[in-house]
Amino acid sequence: MFGFGLSLQCYSCPGGSSQNCAAKQECTQGKDACLKLTSGGKTYTECLRYADCDFMTLAVRYSLPDFTFSCCQKTLCNGEEKTFLQKLKDFFG
Repeated sequence: MFGFGLSLQCYSCPGGSSQNCAAKQECTQGKDACLKLTSGGKTYTECLRYADCDFMTLAVRYSLPDFTFSCCQKTLCNGEEKTFLQKLKDFFG
């Protein structure tokens, strides 16, 4: 998916964070998605295989009783949702 030496970059706080995670990680070969998982006020972010982006796999990996998650395949797509105003500022510089 990311040819010519380009790799996916994701926010990476696999231990969980109660604030915005600013750490970034270049995904290794085979990890083709970014995960954002939220449980109990903490958000866990990291690179993973898109094939592992399912409830049962994540439930075993994280051992959390209740969580929501999303996976995406664009650079830094697992960060905080931007407001409309932030998107406009990004667009117009």
